[in-house]
Formats: sequence, C-alpha cells, structure tokens
Amino acid sequence: MPLTCAQADPPQERAQLPRPTQDEIESRKIACIAASIALTPTEAAHFWPVYNEWSQKLEANMKSRHAALRQIRQLSRDKKMDEKAYAQQSKILIEGASEEARLVAEAHKAYVALIGEVRTAKLYLAEEQFRSMLIRELGQGQDGANKPK
Repeated sequence: MPLTCAQADPPQERAQLPRPTQDEIESRKIACIAASIALTPTEAAHFWPVYNEWSQKLEANMKSRHAALRQIRQLSRDKKMDEKAYAQQSKILIEGASEEARLVAEAHKAYVALIGEVRTAKLYLAEEQFRSMLIRELGQGQDGANKPK
C-alpha cells in the first residue's frame, strides 16, 4: 500500500518541526504526489516537467489575482472611490478566474495523456491532502503552541 500524504509526517512529529522552507515544502509535496500516483521512472521523466510547467502557470495566475485583491484592499483602506481603479482590479480577478479554469482543463488533458484518468484523479486527491496537511502544520505555529515565549 503506498504511503499517503497524511501518513508522511505523523502529527506528533510535525508539531515539533520548525517552519519548513519553500524548498522543503516543495520536496514534501513531490514526495506526497509521487507516493500517491506511483510513477515508473519513465513516466516520472515525462510527468514532472509537464506538472511543473502547469504548476508555474497556475501559480502566476494566482499571484496576479492576489495582487489585484491587494490593490482592492488598499483602495478600500484609503477610502478611495475611484470606480475605474476598482473596475480594473475586478476585471483582473474575473479574467484570472476564467484563465484558471482554462489552465486547469488543459493541465488535466496533459496529465490524463501521460498517466490516465485514475492516477490523474489520485493526483488531485494527493494535492488536496497535502494542502490540508500543510495548512494544519503551519497553523500549529500560529496558535502559539510552537512559538518560543
């Protein structure tokens, strides 16, 4: 039985770890996904470049949408009533959501072509499990339990 994301780091061990670096997070994500979709070496050589390419495109889209939200937040804090500025940032958000849907659909097709429907679905599950695990782990440090006094 393959190792699942949730089994990768038992909760008692996670609670004692310092906040991971971005590289550590990425390495753990890759390990989680690899364990969940059981790629052969040949499949892995083809899959990871495609996965990384789509991940970068999705991340760039997300950053653009987050920047627009930050701009809206700043406009609101400054109590600006500039309809044009709000409309411009809202347009970025809406177009970004549409672009994300397009990117996800295209990535899905690429993944299915490489690893099939079943393992593509397991990929999505592994990503979701990893995100949940990471949120729980990082959240433990925010409640003061892991912070020095």
